[in-house]
Amino acid sequence: MKKGIIAKAAGVLATLAVVLAGCAQLGIPTPGDVLGSQPTTGKLEVRVTDAPPQKVITAVNVTVASVEINKSGTAEAEGGWMALDFAGPATFDLLKVQDREQLLAVKDQLEPGKYGQIRLEVTRVTVSFEGESQPVEAKLPSGKLKFIKGFEIAAGQTTVLLFDFIASESIHTAGNSGQVIFQPVIKLSVTQIPGAMEITTPGLPNGMTGQPYTAPMAAMGGTAPYAWSIATGALPAGLAIDAATGAITGTPSAAGLSTFRVRVADSSADAKKAAEKVFTIDIAAAGTIQIVETSLPEGTAGTAYSAPLTALGGTATRTWAVTAGTLPSGLTLDAATGLISGTPSAAGEAAIAVTVTDTTAPTPLTDSQAFLLRVVAAPAPPPAT
Repeated sequence: MKKGIIAKAAGVLATLAVVLAGCAQLGIPTPGDVLGSQPTTGKLEVRVTDAPPQKVITAVNVTVASVEINKSGTAEAEGGWMALDFAGPATFDLLKVQDREQLLAVKDQLEPGKYGQIRLEVTRVTVSFEGESQPVEAKLPSGKLKFIKGFEIAAGQTTVLLFDFIASESIHTAGNSGQVIFQPVIKLSVTQIPGAMEITTPGLPNGMTGQPYTAPMAAMGGTAPYAWSIATGALPAGLAIDAATGAITGTPSAAGLSTFRVRVADSSADAKKAAEKVFTIDIAAAGTIQIVETSLPEGTAGTAYSAPLTALGGTATRTWAVTAGTLPSGLTLDAATGLISGTPSAAGEAAIAVTVTDTTAPTPLTDSQAFLLRVVAAPAPPPAT
């Protein structure tokens, strides 16, 4: 019995010796070799985890710095972007615009035709969670949200591009790090509103403290009577808007630049029969000089044109000059009166700056204002019968 056990043990030892010898011949480290060797390989661990349960979101504040459109439908297009009228940066809470629409940007007098892209520049997103006192800064994968979606601008109609953010699917928490990520899930829809309302006032004049101010407002479309109001921002101190006529009047009491959005709604029950537009009013301090006009009327090629420029403050004797750009061919500026007149010979746009200088001694007062003067082509004659 013992001899059998000893024989078996000897056989095992002999087998082990053969195995070890084979390992040595094959280059496989033996237990003795391992004790004194250095690591020559790395280690791979594959692990799994799950993000903690999503907290209850109470607010998603998105800050948009600009809104632009492009006629091109090519994703790589870098040129041709056109900024919309935008009183930004603007911050809105995605949860507060659920089941309603908030106006973000407007562009009046847009050339009819097909457009291919729109993009929003998002500069900041903060997320508030239930039970936490401070909002969390969310990471933005990209600062510009670009959408390639065709839409068309038609004369006499308003085109509405509606960004429908799905807030619950746009906020993510990365693993156990707790990093909040904003990856917007958005549906973009296009709607045409025939005969929609439009504020047609191109711009509001500048003013001066202590000087009476008046600026009429005009709109088209919808059903009269209209109701006017300030949607966002504030008028300069001392000015007010007439709810029935839209006229902005009063006497400014403080100098400064004010940016605000004017809203007009018609008397129908249709909530879409309303329009908004961003305006600015620059109030200069008394004792300075200020060009009143901020925009010039549109001209037509081959038709006589006249646009007087005026100024507040300073002395009665003034000198006017175009100090940047060039007036359209056929138009001139009267240096003594500030009248731009003549007959434009061709359609086009001219970006200019006009400067007025008075005779105040010992240092004359001066002010400059930038303008965009647009000249459209003459209408085609009716076909001969």
